[in-house]
Amino acid sequence: MTVSGASFAQSSVSIDGVMDAGFLSADYKGTRVSGIANNGSSTSQINFRGTEDLGGGLKANFRVETDWNTVSNNGNTGAKKADGTVAAASTFGNGEIRVGVSGGFGSIDMGAVNYNTLGTYLTGQPFGTATGSGFRVTAVNDAQAVSGVRSDNSVKYVSPSFSGLTASLYYAGKQTKSGTASATDTNFSTTFGAYDMQGTKEVGVNYANGPLVASFSNLKQDFNQVGTGTTDSTVNTLGANYNFGAVKVFLLNQTNKTNTNSVNNKYTTLSATYTMGATTLMAQAGTLKNAAGLKSDLVGLGADYALSKRTAVYARYESVDDKAGVAAITGYTAVNGETTRTRTAVGVRHAF
Repeated sequence: MTVSGASFAQSSVSIDGVMDAGFLSADYKGTRVSGIANNGSSTSQINFRGTEDLGGGLKANFRVETDWNTVSNNGNTGAKKADGTVAAASTFGNGEIRVGVSGGFGSIDMGAVNYNTLGTYLTGQPFGTATGSGFRVTAVNDAQAVSGVRSDNSVKYVSPSFSGLTASLYYAGKQTKSGTASATDTNFSTTFGAYDMQGTKEVGVNYANGPLVASFSNLKQDFNQVGTGTTDSTVNTLGANYNFGAVKVFLLNQTNKTNTNSVNNKYTTLSATYTMGATTLMAQAGTLKNAAGLKSDLVGLGADYALSKRTAVYARYESVDDKAGVAAITGYTAVNGETTRTRTAVGVRHAF
């Protein structure tokens, strides 16, 4: 939906988003849970986007993204339930928030802006960030899963396209409460947020021309003296896909390493999709290897059946044999000897 005013003929605001809900069955290393859940195939969200033509090829742009919980009223209001908890809490504007300008020079945005690493990750496999993807399990989008896909107080520049090739630069300054990791001094400015925050620098290169799409991101984060942090981290991500028509193949490769070698993970997956009419089948297999040589193996399977251009029913399956211990099961207790985490989702997705 697009709205524009008569007195602002060159300005427009649009609303778009996704609703995703269905049945989820999960086995968290021996503990089984099931029920109606959201985001089996895509992140449910609503976006407010705006643009204004400033003339001379220059435009002003903004986005306010809210990732919402489609199965819990309490989750979206922040209201506590009788047991004092909030189910998968969601609040307005909890996704990407940015404002900036674009033109012949490219674009520059400020706010809580998505990393280029997110786009690289989405380029390298077909499951998005949902079931089957390994997102925030075998693969990461920032070094210590602080936000997953973006940093507060950030600025991002994207160059104009040269025959399908673009480059991006990203920066968010480190904010610390004190000069030492163990100190309790809280004499610091709250202007940029009343919390410690890692410093982030990222360089990205993206290519999209014809059947080939490829992306590389180098993400560096400084956690030293942020809270109790003592490390610097580097995440390098390479993603690519090639379209053969009905078949599309994907490659994802990622390394995640600290300067102290406390984390040194290497991860690679191969994926493919096959589309026949309204049906799209997808599959992914990959392995993560940590510094100790332990491995976690990922298998993802999926199927979409399009009911229309915007609505589909889906099935997803994800299995992680987590011998490297990277698949968190917060809130559940693993059964002795169990290393495998599985999730199966069946539902409906509607885009608007």
